[in-house]
Amino acid sequence: MSQTQDGSELLTGPGAGGLLRSAVGNSGGVLHSWQLDHVDHRPGRSTKALYRTMVSWPELDGPQAPAREELFGASAHIGEREKNLHVAEQTLVMTDGDINVRVWRYPHDPWLPMLPLVCYPDIVGRTLHDLGVHIGPDPALPIAIDVVSYRPGRRAVLRASQGDRAVYLKVMQPHRSGEIVDRHHRLLAAGVPVPEVVAHHNGLVVLAELPGRPLARAVIDEGVDSCRGEDLVALLDRLPASMYSLSLRPPWTESVEFYAGIVSSSVPELGPRLDALVRAIRDGLAALEQRMDMRPHDVVHGDFYEAQVFVENGKVVGLLDIDTVGPGRRADDLACLLAHLSVLADYGNAGRIDRGMQERVEDAIHTWHEVFAERVDPTEVALRSAGVVLSLATGPHRQQEAAWEAATEAIVRVAEEWVAEARRAETLRREIAAQKAAADQAAAEQAAAQQAAGQHAAAPQPTTAASTGPRPAGPDAPTQGPTGVRPVPPPSADRSGHPPAAAQQMPGRPSVAPQQGASAPAQHSAPPMRSAPPQGSAPQQSAPPRGVAPQPAPPRGPAPQQSAPQPWSAPPEGSAPGPSPVAPGPSEPSTQPLPPQPPAHRRGSGDDGDDSPTQERRIDSILPR
Repeated sequence: MSQTQDGSELLTGPGAGGLLRSAVGNSGGVLHSWQLDHVDHRPGRSTKALYRTMVSWPELDGPQAPAREELFGASAHIGEREKNLHVAEQTLVMTDGDINVRVWRYPHDPWLPMLPLVCYPDIVGRTLHDLGVHIGPDPALPIAIDVVSYRPGRRAVLRASQGDRAVYLKVMQPHRSGEIVDRHHRLLAAGVPVPEVVAHHNGLVVLAELPGRPLARAVIDEGVDSCRGEDLVALLDRLPASMYSLSLRPPWTESVEFYAGIVSSSVPELGPRLDALVRAIRDGLAALEQRMDMRPHDVVHGDFYEAQVFVENGKVVGLLDIDTVGPGRRADDLACLLAHLSVLADYGNAGRIDRGMQERVEDAIHTWHEVFAERVDPTEVALRSAGVVLSLATGPHRQQEAAWEAATEAIVRVAEEWVAEARRAETLRREIAAQKAAADQAAAEQAAAQQAAGQHAAAPQPTTAASTGPRPAGPDAPTQGPTGVRPVPPPSADRSGHPPAAAQQMPGRPSVAPQQGASAPAQHSAPPMRSAPPQGSAPQQSAPPRGVAPQPAPPRGPAPQQSAPQPWSAPPEGSAPGPSPVAPGPSEPSTQPLPPQPPAHRRGSGDDGDDSPTQERRIDSILPR
């Protein structure tokens, strides 16, 4: 039955049709067609898939009833006991001895027991009533259900509304809900604007609706006016220090090999570029560790991007999905946002957002990147942005987007541009450090010369005994300076205008005044974006960051065929640097990465990833509805 140990070929290839046909027939139905909608692939461990099918049910609807759309989920894993399984009676299990495959009909997800109780409009009202939740003034009025997201075996988010009032229903594995509720309470007590917990039970958490709208929509409509970059940093700084005791949030860059493996397995021709990209990120981070403290000193959100932030009238008013809050590095959160926005901006080159939207997103990236680079090291935030973008490259195949191969290559190209940005930032840092070292050396030499001159002027002149009288002056008469003081040679002026070759690099991010008559060097260059120029016009350079010296913008447009990143140690030459359950709609483009492999410092998790954080993307997180 299986061709690969993790079942990926089986669940994504033609053989999936036979599995679905067996499952549907076992329930008395007839499978007419099927299409892969979503896949979560963890190489060597497990695969989960979601299918859209057309099925008729002669025994239920009659022999002449038309086929209707149904969702089916499937999970394939190596031959070990499945963990955290709650509902098994409505699933079909098949095995060949090595791989076990479990198939279920939505919403009867065996890991999410509360899902069937909240996705039927005629049942969700009773479920909420039993929990003491009343959305509108009249319980008899119908409740509308919208599925925001569904990850088979992991979680689902639904919106239940009545009139102009709504709550969000977050369905997860039951053993996780208590911790999530506790985190909401602690963050609310600290003044962080997260949703209020209205009720919770057995893996269902009911959350109040936040004011405002997602930054994902606002930034497309308003660009940089949607909120201030300083307010985004301040929002993260409000995360309480008490949450530093939670599990360490591993950075996305810790799993770049994992994500590169997923992408290369779906698009093998990208393998060499992915290998070079991973090496560049790894080498760059290793170089950073030689000059700065890379330990996780901050409390971080863990999945901070534009769909998680709510804004209103230019102010930040809400924060979603705090499942992954814990210790980490602030650069990871800020890089996560920049990475998602850069992928969103790149959609303009493929015509997936219009030119005006693209320009507004690019303007926001430029402005916020400047703010973030004042808070965290510019090289670090660029490298970590590249790592997040690489994780997003798994999305097109997982969501089965149209032309997903080309979409994947475009995202890999964005990651390569962030690596180039990191090289530019590091080159600039070294230049600034060399200038500061030269200035410090010149100042020290000048101070020493002034001190020596002062001592020479203040010293008494030597005299001889009166009986001998003065010695005759002449060409052979020696001169005598202050006793014990050697004349200090004047500082050697470097007339070339460049710092001495032996100037030492200074640790950290030095702040140095510009040389006389020269412009102050920029702290960082513009982040990578590639706006496609209007057809028939010459390519244009992007505007430089505000308030700093212009830097060459990253290359725009399609990259050359062989555009693999150069090794970190060699910067690129010439670069500046009926009743039916409410089901999720067809997949829209998403930037949701797969969760990384559990790191060594975290508790182990099963092949279903139950104990590892899940970074869910709202369906509308990228493209406006």
